Amino acid sequence: MKTPLNRQNGIVAILDALGAASYTDDEICKFLQSRAKVLELLGLKIEDMPDRISREEIEVFTFNDTVLIAYKTGSNEPNLIQISTFFMILRKFLVDSLSQGILFRGSVSIGTFYVDDKSNTVMGQAVTDAAAWYDKADWIGIQATPLASIVIQRRLESDVVMKSHLMLDYDVPLKNGEKVRVKAVNWVKIFFLKSLTPCIGDESKRGKVLELLSRHSVPLGTEKKYFNTIAFFDHAVLEIKDRKKQGQ
Repeated sequence: MKTPLNRQNGIVAILDALGAASYTDDEICKFLQSRAKVLELLGLKIEDMPDRISREEIEVFTFNDTVLIAYKTGSNEPNLIQISTFFMILRKFLVDSLSQGILFRGSVSIGTFYVDDKSNTVMGQAVTDAAAWYDKADWIGIQATPLASIVIQRRLESDVVMKSHLMLDYDVPLKNGEKVRVKAVNWVKIFFLKSLTPCIGDESKRGKVLELLSRHSVPLGTEKKYFNTIAFFDHAVLEIKDRKKQGQ
């Protein structure tokens, strides 16, 4: 079998907007406006890191209430710097989305994929892996798939300091009641960065998260998504403070 000429190595994130399936017409219009704003901010973030990534290396696809972001690394497997860059982009994307009223849940995969801009097609091993996990977590957040977590850990074995400001090892709660310990995007760190935090003045970081979450209705049976998100925030804050004490 021939290999597609434009097959890429890279990283893929598939993100699902929670609650969008039941939106009213007005809510759909608001969602589309908010998503356009968040995608604009994504482009600006990429342009702000010319020494790490270029706009041409990122492909974004939208399907209904789902967003797929692909980072193309060409003929080479993603290295730790590229993985870290992608997690850096995702953590801001998630907080920007939260601030714009969109609750994203999703997964990150590492591997090969095929992109065809003419037919708006993206498929392949990395897409299949991300698609198998993007809607399985019971929270608002982004986690690496088990396979991607293993790949990332293999890269980290040669790194002296764990990239805790970008990713955390965490027992991610699943919709089936189980948990899986994988790498999770540390979006909480954004609240500790003065240039990026959505907090105004001396506004409480935790209070801001609660305020953003409370803008949404919590139908019976969905409450765990919110409580699990708050639990991750609290865990990440402890990790961030502990790393600070250690001077990392």
